[in-house]
Amino acid sequence: MELNYFAVVCFAWALIGIATRLIIIKAGRRWNEWEEHEVYVEKQPVWLFVVAFLAVLLVGFTWYMVFVSEVRASWVIATLLTLILIKVSAQILDYRKFRAYVKKVMNDPALFRKINIGVAAYSLLLVALGFGYMLWA
Repeated sequence: MELNYFAVVCFAWALIGIATRLIIIKAGRRWNEWEEHEVYVEKQPVWLFVVAFLAVLLVGFTWYMVFVSEVRASWVIATLLTLILIKVSAQILDYRKFRAYVKKVMNDPALFRKINIGVAAYSLLLVALGFGYMLWA
């Protein structure tokens, strides 16, 4: 088994997903307040543009790696990363609507729980995919 770029991307993404879920559990309602009033403030924050730029670079580099490496099924993680650009686009192009959605999620415990369960499950899938990339290298 060999650690490669695609496995690292999977493990890093899964770590972020799992770590944030654990922080959400520990912080409870404080997470909601922080996200709603500190992260996604009324005026569109500059950091969103930086994150959007970094996301585009990550997606571009990942697709480059798909074409220059010989790791089987590397296109799968590249496609999943590309889908991030949908969220990034919503954050940049229609921030007000995105912020309204964040408020809705933060104030709907059932929806918030479903999203967190989905992210946790997706993170576990990424771990499995990461091990797959280590085997397929």
